[in-house]
Amino acid sequence: MTDARGVSLAEVLVATCVLSVGLVAIVTGLQYATVSVDRGRAETAAVLLGEARLERLRSVGLADWDDPQLAPGTTREDYRTIADAEGFRRETTVADRGGPGCAEAAPTTVTCKTVRVAVSYREASGGERRVELATVLAPRP
Repeated sequence: MTDARGVSLAEVLVATCVLSVGLVAIVTGLQYATVSVDRGRAETAAVLLGEARLERLRSVGLADWDDPQLAPGTTREDYRTIADAEGFRRETTVADRGGPGCAEAAPTTVTCKTVRVAVSYREASGGERRVELATVLAPRP
């Protein structure tokens, strides 16, 4: 007789548990990675939409400092109103500034303008995230 031994039921159960825990960890990691990639993609798109708006207003300011697009106030573009970006909304605020270093709000002589662009988007989880960009515009000398 040989002393051949097989795998016991207890060993099979322990190996199955260890394998299950490892697989659950891998699947959870993949889920977090997918969510992070989607969030990064949406945030990048939001930043690009904000930069596009700032660049547009910079070019308008260089061409015509008194253009109505640079009038003080807030402009809102709701969801589904921005071309090729239906899942985003954008809010642009222009404020006249003056004085030394453009520090005066509502000055008598406008020497520069502050522009703030906030782009919001909805996450798959149902929440809303927001990216904000700002710049200062000055007329050509």
